[in-house]
Amino acid sequence: MQSVMDCLYAKYIPCITDCVMAEIEKLGQKYRVALRITKEPRFEQLPCTHKGTYADDCLVQRVTQPKCYIVATVDQDLKRRICKIPGVPIMYISNHRYNTERISFCYGRPKFSIL
Repeated sequence: MQSVMDCLYAKYIPCITDCVMAEIEKLGQKYRVALRITKEPRFEQLPCTHKGTYADDCLVQRVTQPKCYIVATVDQDLKRRICKIPGVPIMYISNHRYNTERISFCYGRPKFSIL
């Protein structure tokens, strides 16, 4: 938690959706540490109202709503999808460090221009 705050230079509230929690539970024993961390009281659990939706689709739909989210993922496909949404920063782990991608640029392409 402290490393994330050091990366962001701000206080934050870690959130996890019901879909992501269910996906971690399905992955089994290999991800038991991740499951234990996400069940801590510091995490805010966001309820999902849909049925049978893939967790990535749920996250993409949630960040398009008018709230401020930073998506933390190492999934390359999800990063590409989130990258197409203007104003949504992506946090990931690289070389045992937390990194964030710039909001206005993602994979070298500008998301919006100033007129």
